[in-house]
Amino acid sequence: MLYFENNVEKMECIKCHYQQTQTNKEVKKASHQSENVIGVFKPE
Repeated sequence: MLYFENNVEKMECIKCHYQQTQTNKEVKKASHQSENVIGVFKPE
């Protein structure tokens, strides 16, 4: 089954209920441009 929820394309298998989502290209560009790593956590 293929449907849209909150402008996000979603797919779900009717038999096993596996779900997969895919956003449009504008959303991917906007969400990854301003991301920066400020530190790395290394547990001892």
